[in-house]
Amino acid sequence: MPKEKQKKRLKKQKNKATLSQKLLRIISAILLLAMGTIILATYKGLDVVYLAFSAVRMFYGEREITAAYKDGGSDFFLAMDNIEREYEVNIEIYAQDGKFVYASSYKGEMSEPPYNGDVIELPESEKKNYEETMDLGETTNNMFKLCRDTQSGKNSEYLVGTWKTECGIVLKIFKLKSVVDTNAKIAFTFISVVTILLLSAALLVMAAFVRHITKPLNEMSRVTHNMSKLDFSQKCKPNNVAEISLLSDSINEMSDSLETALVDLQQKNKKLQDDIEQEKTIDQLRQVFIAGISHELKTPIAIIQGYSEGLKLFLESDPEMAAKYCDTIIEETKRMNSLVMQLLDIIKYESGEYKLLYTDFNLYDSVQDWIDRNSGILKEKGITVVNEIGRDFTAFGDSFILSSVVNNYMSNAVSHVKGDMLIRVSAAETEKGNYRVSIFNTGTPIAAKDIDQIWNSFYRADKAMSRSQGHFGLGLAIVAAIQKLHEQEYGVLNHEDGVEFWFDVKKFDQ
Repeated sequence: MPKEKQKKRLKKQKNKATLSQKLLRIISAILLLAMGTIILATYKGLDVVYLAFSAVRMFYGEREITAAYKDGGSDFFLAMDNIEREYEVNIEIYAQDGKFVYASSYKGEMSEPPYNGDVIELPESEKKNYEETMDLGETTNNMFKLCRDTQSGKNSEYLVGTWKTECGIVLKIFKLKSVVDTNAKIAFTFISVVTILLLSAALLVMAAFVRHITKPLNEMSRVTHNMSKLDFSQKCKPNNVAEISLLSDSINEMSDSLETALVDLQQKNKKLQDDIEQEKTIDQLRQVFIAGISHELKTPIAIIQGYSEGLKLFLESDPEMAAKYCDTIIEETKRMNSLVMQLLDIIKYESGEYKLLYTDFNLYDSVQDWIDRNSGILKEKGITVVNEIGRDFTAFGDSFILSSVVNNYMSNAVSHVKGDMLIRVSAAETEKGNYRVSIFNTGTPIAAKDIDQIWNSFYRADKAMSRSQGHFGLGLAIVAAIQKLHEQEYGVLNHEDGVEFWFDVKKFDQ
């Protein structure tokens, strides 16, 4: 995906609300709506509820008053006083002709019920005038109204319940509406506060619950985001919610499958890349082989051609000369064969076609074997070889081709040794736990311009070394190829009195 598109997509994602935010908004809206509905319903309905509740209580009060009236006696007034305090009401009793027989507000002498026409006329100052403000409904024996007291000047509003009792009296019970309103306001305040507190607490609980529910989803989002970046190290954690747990397992399985597929693809890509690199290497080596061998074979082929033509001339006339020509042809053929074999070795090692066969072998014995096999040449040239390698130095590698490293280094030392005619072979353990084998020969140091080129095929630092001596410039190239195949280091150091070639080999861990 282009970077600009990716940036736009990320910016668009940032502007979107998260699932937890959306859930919190929805839940908050629902809770606020519920809270508003409760408060509004309470505000509008509590007055009616308390009026209805007061009316119901009046029914109970009417029963107690009627029972007390039937019982009569002096206990009637005590019963009235208790009822008035308990129900917070005023009571008025009328005779059938409309005269007062009892009133809560009257404090004068009154006869004990039941009244038999013997009623006390209340003074005008004790009489109250009520103006009806609302009719709340009526039945055969009772009615409820809202009335205002116009006589006292306070315009107090009352809930008035009127009953025609079976005792032949008319009973009126008055409940001060301000008391009902006050109770309704107290209840409204209490309900509102409790509602707000409960819904606030519910909102906090729901917020925590939403976070608990969306946390695994956020975790899945993070894991899948990492998966999009080819990072499959993170996994979704198990969850006790069945659907989320199933989704987590599916994501983990998909992650494992993608990781396996990616690893497989990477391995195939690496192999393909290696194959391409190997093909390039082989092609380069093929070009080197063709160029090098073309250059190196021109002279021997020309010699063979010339001596073959001379052989034909001297075959009958001068058999002795013909024999010399045959010897020359055979010698050139051997050199050509040696050249081709060395080139084939380099190609085999550098192409990766050669498979290493690791074994343990003694370093001292490997060097000493070469010294013993070439003792005649060493003695003839007056060369002293000192093998200082410890007899217990056991290396680990392909001993067959590593012997070629020893052979090429030693042969190179023999070819270039001068002065004291000394070759010294030593070995020491490196910091990496390998053995470093050093082969020093007295003589002339290698020129700076040549020191990095001597490892290339067909390069001869000492141009005096002719092909007639079997020097094609391939020995050190073979060393480099073998060391690279073993993934070990190699090199050369100049000293005042000579040159030191070295190579590393693995130490055998018993």
